[in-house]
Amino acid sequence: MNFGRAFSYIFQDQEWFKKILLPALCMLIPIVGWMVALGWALKVTQNLINGTGEPLPDLNFGDDILRGFFAFLISFVYSLPVSLISSLSGWIGNWSWFGSDTGWIVSGFVGGILGILSLLLGIIGSFLSLGGIANFLLNNDFGAAFRLKEVIDLLKSNFGDWVIVVLGTLLAVGVIGPLGTAACVVGVVLTLTYGLVVTAHLLGQATVCSQKK
Repeated sequence: MNFGRAFSYIFQDQEWFKKILLPALCMLIPIVGWMVALGWALKVTQNLINGTGEPLPDLNFGDDILRGFFAFLISFVYSLPVSLISSLSGWIGNWSWFGSDTGWIVSGFVGGILGILSLLLGIIGSFLSLGGIANFLLNNDFGAAFRLKEVIDLLKSNFGDWVIVVLGTLLAVGVIGPLGTAACVVGVVLTLTYGLVVTAHLLGQATVCSQKK
């Protein structure tokens, strides 16, 4: 994988600002806007998989929102175990008998176990979500995202690259993305959209590398 390429790729297109501006502005649309931007960014992933990684794709609202919605559903399904454990933890914490000393000890122990389990499942779910989205784009089939054997095989074949995807996502979306706050709302959506493109490029690279293994 070329980690730096994911961050510089966008600027190789002479019309990069115009092409990133439209998806960024779509993020201002309540509820669905971010799905459009996500779906547009994932077209970068799909182009890399198909061997047509450049230039940056143009916005296609209908196709992009559908792709983004499917990606959201995939991530949502893979995050369900963590959500269920978090709900269970909160439910246990509200048991009335936990007002006693013994109850607090039991509550703390069970809460700690559930916290560790939630963390582990969260990490596993993050990788499965990325693999699921990649397999969905690879096969152009929503159901492919949940064919666990295919998803796990995709991840196992080149696991180090998928770790890089996760770390790159944390850097691009978690660190670089919020930097746009200095330029108010427009700056935020631009840097967040840029972060999505970086993630999508890394995802595409990892998928292509995994196919070659």
